Amino acid sequence: MIRRCKVVNPLKKSKLGIAKQIFLCYKHSHEMRDDEKERMNDKNFFILSGKYKIIRTLGRGSFSTVYLARHQVLELELAIKVTPKAHADQLSVLNEARLLKSIHHPGIPIIYDIEEDEDAYYLIEEYVCGESLETFLFNQPFISRDFFFSICSQLCDIFIYLHTFLPVPVLYQDLKPEHIIVCGEQIKLIDFGVSSYITKSGNNFNHFGNKMFSAPENFSNADLSISADVYSIGMLMQFLSKYVDHLPSKIVSHIIQKSISSDPKLRYETVEELQSELQKEFFKLRSSHLYKNIAVVGSHSGCGTTHIAIALVSTLNLLNRNCYYMECNNSDSVHKLSNVYDSMYELDGCYYLQCFRGYPKYGPGISITYPNDAIYVSDCGFDLSSTALAQADLILFVCDDAPWNWYNAIEQNDFLHTYKDHLRLICNPGNKKAAQFYAKAFGLAVYPYFVDPSPFQVSHRKIHFFDQLLQQKGQSLLCLAGKKFPFRSVRR
Repeated sequence: MIRRCKVVNPLKKSKLGIAKQIFLCYKHSHEMRDDEKERMNDKNFFILSGKYKIIRTLGRGSFSTVYLARHQVLELELAIKVTPKAHADQLSVLNEARLLKSIHHPGIPIIYDIEEDEDAYYLIEEYVCGESLETFLFNQPFISRDFFFSICSQLCDIFIYLHTFLPVPVLYQDLKPEHIIVCGEQIKLIDFGVSSYITKSGNNFNHFGNKMFSAPENFSNADLSISADVYSIGMLMQFLSKYVDHLPSKIVSHIIQKSISSDPKLRYETVEELQSELQKEFFKLRSSHLYKNIAVVGSHSGCGTTHIAIALVSTLNLLNRNCYYMECNNSDSVHKLSNVYDSMYELDGCYYLQCFRGYPKYGPGISITYPNDAIYVSDCGFDLSSTALAQADLILFVCDDAPWNWYNAIEQNDFLHTYKDHLRLICNPGNKKAAQFYAKAFGLAVYPYFVDPSPFQVSHRKIHFFDQLLQQKGQSLLCLAGKKFPFRSVRR
């Protein structure tokens, strides 16, 4: 069991600095056995300033560590960025705090407070649920054309806000994938430590940034301008384009090259101009939607309807189709998954993990506002009487390949006949003999699914499977996503 380390006043001097105490406290917690962790209670958590309970480490940077904390009174989850004074520039830390305190934009975290002691600064800010764009791309090493445009457009919105901020516009200067948090459909821009105000008198800029994404003038004595951030957006667009299996168009490539010109005068003058060019190209390439309501139902318990439904939702979201899983059975699978996956989080009643978005089955006493203009995949389990089936544009009927279960499906012949016009039959997992049996018994095409270790991980094979499954009126899922076969490997 780790020792209790409770600090009421962060400004009170102690033999061991607070930042070091937090580090040691959580270093020891990682070394604990699982049974010891289960016996921990609230008294074992580090309490900062008498009101913030430090829960766990969220991430570490070159000079700072960010912790997840909970306000003791308000029961609100927050992020606390701890920057040791030995590695900190006081003006930079205070500048970030003052800047964020006056900014109010959905794509920028809210700053609540700043504290300090003899060892470190403590920046208390909004806790952003999600994962960095860097981590997202590590888990899903290719993206759709629509996702590419969505990230770029949201970034432009944030930068337009910063560049037109009053009374003094702001340059961000340090754009990179680690500083972009993907929160469902929304992105958040974090870490304003090297940002500068745009003034009319003199060179008042912090000449910092990162070598990969920041403009060349960031590392010289030249005056900076809005075009420096235009360059960073262009470099991020170029970075993202490598993860799209096929570059959206030659025009997008031209937009990127103009943005990252080494001569600031040859770039777009403003981010508004850059965003306008992107939006014109996006609307040219925008395609129609797929089915709006898809129901997944099985011939018997345990045939894999939940696995298929999660895999479909994850695949469609990777292709930026805005899709949600709906739990229409009593398995309580979503809550059970949240207990297994530490990285799964809940926001406004919806649970997120990688590309998955899903709603558990809520009782009548809970009111949830569901997104408009989305695709919904209803997991009906093996309830053939579910009302979701009658409302579905497409029904996926799942059977398995075990011979002793074949006749469970045969017994549902009346159901298949009722919904035959908008039904697909999936054999999970599929083998040739089982597929031939079902095809002959029902007179329907059978789609054999493959052995799939994780429904959350999207692969080229999985996209190909659902492309064949969801084709509608000659429309291909892959064409809508801007992809063609054969696929090239895009892993890096």
